[in-house]
Amino acid sequence: VTGPTGPTRLLKNHPNTYTFTKHLAEHEVNKLTHIVPCGIVRPSMITGAWKEPVPGWTISKNGPQGFLMGAAKGVIRRLPIGLDLVYDYIPVDIVVNQILVTGYHISDKSSSKISIYHCTSSTCNPFRWASVKDQVNDYLHKYPLKSAVWYPHLKFLSSLKLYKLSAVLVHFIPAYFLDLTTKIFGGRPILVRLHTNVWESLNRLEKFIFSEWKFNNPNVQELCQQLSAEDKQLFNIDIKSLQWPDYFIHLAQGVRRYLNNEHPKTLPAARKKNSILFVVDMIFKIFLLTSIWMLTSKLLGISTTSSILIIPILYLIFRLL
Repeated sequence: VTGPTGPTRLLKNHPNTYTFTKHLAEHEVNKLTHIVPCGIVRPSMITGAWKEPVPGWTISKNGPQGFLMGAAKGVIRRLPIGLDLVYDYIPVDIVVNQILVTGYHISDKSSSKISIYHCTSSTCNPFRWASVKDQVNDYLHKYPLKSAVWYPHLKFLSSLKLYKLSAVLVHFIPAYFLDLTTKIFGGRPILVRLHTNVWESLNRLEKFIFSEWKFNNPNVQELCQQLSAEDKQLFNIDIKSLQWPDYFIHLAQGVRRYLNNEHPKTLPAARKKNSILFVVDMIFKIFLLTSIWMLTSKLLGISTTSSILIIPILYLIFRLL
C-alpha cells in the first residue's frame, strides 16, 4: 500500500521500512530508561563469524555472504559495487560479544540516560571491496560447489545502469536457457525469477550500495579499554586486528559449508565439476559470439568474411560488461 495512509506517508525521510522500524524500536527502548538501565547496540551490516563459533560461520544470506553464495552457484556473475567506497561490515561474533558486554556494563550504571554503542568497522578498520577484488574469483574456484549450475565468475560494476545492461547478457539470457533446459527435463525453473528478484532488490538498495557512511564508535572504544585482559579474550569487541582478505577466505568456506550445505569432503568432486563447467562456459561464449556475428552480418547484408572484425568488437563489449 502506498496511498495517503500507507508506508509512503509514514516513512517520510526514511529510505525503507527497515530503517523506519529500527527507529521506532529505539523510541520504545528510550521509554524504559526510568525503569531499568538501558543501552542500544547499533550493528552495521552483520556478516559471518570472524572467530566464533568457527571462522566463516553464517546462516544469513544478507550482505557479502549472499553475493558469494549466488556467485559460487554461478548464477550471480555481476555485482554493482563502489570498489573504493567504505562498506561497514561487522562479524556476527563481535556483535554478540558487544551485546553481552553492553548488558553487563549498563547494569552497573545508575544514570537514566540511555547509552548508545555503534558496533561498526568503518572508522576503526574500514573495508573496501578493492582490497579483495582480485581474490574473490580465486576463492570461488578454490572452494567451488558441487551443486554449481554454471562456471563461477564474479565481476564488479561501477553503476546500476551498467549492471542492468550487463545483467541482460550474462544473467537473463543464460537464465532463460537453463530454465528451459530444466523444464524439459522435468525440473522446476527458478533462475529467471531469482534474477528478477535480484534486479528489483538492487533498485531498492541503490541508495545504500553507492553511498558511504562512516560511524564513529567512541563508546565502544572506551568500553574496550575498560575490559580486563581475560575479558578481552573471552568477549572480543575490538575489530582493529581483523585482516579483511583473510576474513573473506574463511567467509567463502563458511558460505560453502553453512549456506550451500556442502561438506569439505565434496571439494575434490566439486573441483572436477568446476573444470567441466569452465569448458561448457567457453563453448557457450563462443556460440553466443558467433551467433551475434552471423546475425549482424545478415542484418547488415554483408558477408561473414567482411564482417570478421565484428568479433573482436563484440568480445571487447563483453569484457566491459
